Amino acid sequence: MPKASRPDAPRARRSGRRRDGAAFGKKLGAAAAVLAALALSGYLVYASVTSEPWRLGGYTVRGMSYLTAREVLAAAGFEADDNLFWADLDKAERNLCRHPRIRCAKVARRLPAEVVIAVEERPAAAAFVLNGELYKVSSDGVVLGPMAAGYEDLPILVGARYRAARDVSGKKLSRGELGDALATLEALSRVDPAWAAAIEYVDVNERVVALAAGRYVVKYSANFDERTARRLRRVYEATRANGHGGATYDVRFGADVVVTYRDARAGGAGGGSADDGPV
Repeated sequence: MPKASRPDAPRARRSGRRRDGAAFGKKLGAAAAVLAALALSGYLVYASVTSEPWRLGGYTVRGMSYLTAREVLAAAGFEADDNLFWADLDKAERNLCRHPRIRCAKVARRLPAEVVIAVEERPAAAAFVLNGELYKVSSDGVVLGPMAAGYEDLPILVGARYRAARDVSGKKLSRGELGDALATLEALSRVDPAWAAAIEYVDVNERVVALAAGRYVVKYSANFDERTARRLRRVYEATRANGHGGATYDVRFGADVVVTYRDARAGGAGGGSADDGPV
C-alpha cells in the first residue's frame, strides 16, 4: 500500500521568499522614487534661490543725514552680487553698529532683490584735541573721527589735550570731565537747539561753558541735566532782556542760578546776583 504523500514544505518556503522579495523590491523602488523626487525638489529650490532674481538689485536706506546710502550699504557688508535669500541680516546689523556714526540699525529683506536698512545716526556734539588734531565726538562720548578740512560749527572742548597710541574712531571716551561736558552740551541743546550754535567753547577742567564769544559764561557741575538747563534758560532770557553787557551763570547750587553781571563798557564786573528760586 503506497504511503500518503507529504506537502512539499521546502517548495512552499521558496514561494514565500519570492513573494517577500517582490514586496521588498516594490518598497525599495517606492523609496528610491521618493528620494529622487526630494532630490529634484531640493535642486529646484536651490536653483531658484541662487538664480539671478534673488540677487541684490536695489536698496532703500532711511534715517541717514551724515552718511550716504552707499556708505551705509558698504558698512552693512552687502555687495552687488549677494543673494538675499541666504543673507545674514543679524550680521549686517552688527556690522552697521560697529560704524562710529551709527547708533543702531535694522535690516530687512524685500524679496526678491531689495534690502531695506533703517539707521539712527550719531550727530557730532563737540570737537576735542587728540594727538594734536581736532576730532569729533558724539554726545554719548563716541569718537566719530577727525574733523573735516572744511569748517564745521561745533563747540570746542578745551582745557585738556589727549593722546592715544592708535586711531580711536569708534571708541567711547571714559574720562569723567569729558563726559560731564558732553552731558552739559546735550542738556543745553535739548532745551534750545540754538544754544549749541551759540556755544564757543567748553573748558572741561574749569567746568565752564562760554556762549556768544564769551559774553555769557555758565559754570556747571557734574549733575547738570535738562531740568537745570530749563532753569538756566529762564534766567538767561531775563538777564539778556535787561541789556547787560554780559553775565556769569553759576548753576552749581541745586535749585538756584546765581548770576553775576559784567558791564562790557566798563570792562569789569557789575554788582549783585540773582536766582530764579526753587523749581
